[in-house]
Amino acid sequence: MEESDLKLSRRYLEELTDFESKKLVGKILKRYEIVRDRDTLKSELKELIYEEFRQIRDLILAYNKGYEISIFKFNKKGTEDSNHGS
Repeated sequence: MEESDLKLSRRYLEELTDFESKKLVGKILKRYEIVRDRDTLKSELKELIYEEFRQIRDLILAYNKGYEISIFKFNKKGTEDSNHGS
């Protein structure tokens, strides 16, 4: 693999880490709910964390080749906004 410097915008880094950390926490909590055996849970969480960080690495490398992940955000509309017919 070729050694090269990575360039990453602060905006992309913040959005990526925010999105990926929330996703990882959700997956961890879900595993915690469904896996009762402590040893199995430990093993699954370890692999899940490694897998997520490999994915983050791949997303950063892809960004440096010109690709960017789209992160969809849903914002709750206030009552005032929902009453206006736009």
